[in-house]
Amino acid sequence: MFGDSCLPGENNSEPTQAQLWDLHSRAEALARDTAALRARSGFLPDAVDHALTEAANRINQAAEGLADARATQWAGSCTAWWHLCPHCGRPQQTEDGRSRCLACDTTSNRPRTQCGRPGAYVAMDPTGGTVLVCAPHGHYIQARLDGSLLLPVPTP
Repeated sequence: MFGDSCLPGENNSEPTQAQLWDLHSRAEALARDTAALRARSGFLPDAVDHALTEAANRINQAAEGLADARATQWAGSCTAWWHLCPHCGRPQQTEDGRSRCLACDTTSNRPRTQCGRPGAYVAMDPTGGTVLVCAPHGHYIQARLDGSLLLPVPTP
């Protein structure tokens, strides 16, 4: 689940920035080809190439954010990619720069970035994947993910 995302140089399932940029290029090309096909034949609805363009844009945003994510990850910051609601502590869904709480519907203009709070735990999922998380994210994971384990990060 976590894909050992905090282990540098390991053979893990997390894509590299270069892989995401390559995927972005291919997704853009597919969107252009689909738009051209639609223009020639009128067979496909407009929404198809617009959805492909949006997917390409989101892949590009992920590629751009990966370098920043890596930088904060090694600095001992929480690497969770979802925000927790300041009102009720439940996860927030972020899309187009707006975060919305899934429980109490509180909204904010928080871009989807890593949490960035000081790392307090290494969270381990049932398959052995690990990720560095802050105390609130760690407790949220432990309460909701069966078989997860929180290991406190030693302080100097």
